[in-house]
Amino acid sequence: MRLLAITANPAEETHMATVYWSTAKRYLGEEAGCDPRHPAAVAAERAGRALADHLAVPFHFASPDTPDDAAPRWQP
Repeated sequence: MRLLAITANPAEETHMATVYWSTAKRYLGEEAGCDPRHPAAVAAERAGRALADHLAVPFHFASPDTPDDAAPRWQP
């Protein structure tokens, strides 16, 4: 699952990180089995939301239940 930054001006899409299943399981630890969603989706949402909060920018997760790198992009 890829985390992307999408900017309005200039209109670009920048790859920020890739969240792999095995890395997500380690990151989530014992919490990995507590959420019915795919571990990579849970980890990507947490990391993306934390980064967006830190930068004070909007966060949008187009595919929160299942990893989908082809999900439609949100445009500001």
